[in-house]
Amino acid sequence: MLGTLTHYAIDLVLISALLAGIRRSSGLTIKAAHSPPNDPDSYLVRYLKFGEKSFDFFIGVMTSFPNYFTRSPPNN
Repeated sequence: MLGTLTHYAIDLVLISALLAGIRRSSGLTIKAAHSPPNDPDSYLVRYLKFGEKSFDFFIGVMTSFPNYFTRSPPNN
């Protein structure tokens, strides 16, 4: 039970980080994240913000290992 719950939690983190990467590289985001201006703390908005934070964390971890990860210019 605990293993399955952990697996689902990790999957949710990876999906939110993937959505953050898609938003940063292409500008595409989920439409519902824009819609409720009077309710900025909806679950979807908080989930997407968590994805942004986890994406930043993954980038920070990757930059701390320069022997394994290098920055390359974007393909135009």
